[in-house]
Amino acid sequence: MNRYALTFAVRPGSEAAVAGILSGYHRPPPGASGGGPPGGGPPRTLLDRTSVFMAGPTVVRVVDITCPPAEAIRHLAGQPQIRAVEDRLRPHLLEPRDLSDEDDRRRFLATSVMRVTGRRGTAERGAPRTAALYRALPGRGREVARLLAVEVPLDGAVTVFRRHDLVVHLTESAAPGHAPGSPPVPLAGLLAPLVRLARPMTLVTDRVVEVAA
Repeated sequence: MNRYALTFAVRPGSEAAVAGILSGYHRPPPGASGGGPPGGGPPRTLLDRTSVFMAGPTVVRVVDITCPPAEAIRHLAGQPQIRAVEDRLRPHLLEPRDLSDEDDRRRFLATSVMRVTGRRGTAERGAPRTAALYRALPGRGREVARLLAVEVPLDGAVTVFRRHDLVVHLTESAAPGHAPGSPPVPLAGLLAPLVRLARPMTLVTDRVVEVAA
C-alpha cells in the first residue's frame, strides 16, 4: 500500500462551499489493477482509503492506493461522481484544473503531491484520523518535517507529509479521547520558532473501501 497526500488551495471565503462539495459526493468505485496478486486471485483495488482535511483555504487529500498517483488520478477522472465534483469545485479553485485532460493531470500532480517524509507506529485499518497543518518559515520545511517525524506515537500511527514549506502531521488512533475534528497541534511549542502557521485541520470526509468477506 502506498500513501500520498495531495494539496490544493481554494479561494478565501469559499471554504464552507468547498467543504460541502467534498463531503457530499457519492463514493466512486475503487477501481482495479491490471493483474491480481502473485499466485492468482482477483485484481487488487486501486483505492483503499481517502481522507480529506481542510485548514482555511488549504485542502489536503490523503490517499492510500496500490498504484502510482497518476494511475489513481486517471481512474478517478473517469468517474461521473468525480467529474461532477470537479465541475462544482472549479469556480472555487485558486488554480484551475481539468482532470479529464492528461496534461492538466500531470500538471496537477507535479504541483500538488506531498511525499511521506516519516511514518511511525501502527494502526488498525480504518482507525480514526486527525491532522495538523504547518506552514514553515522559508527554507525550514525540511526541519519541521524531520522533528515531527521522530515523534513516537503513544498509540496508533503517525505519518508526516511535506511539500516545500507545507507540512502535514497525520495521526491514526482508535484510542479513547482521540476525537476527529479537534486534533491537537503536535510539538506546537517546539516548532513555534520555525513556523508562521500551525493549526489543526478539519476532517471533511473519510472513506474506507469495504473489503469483501
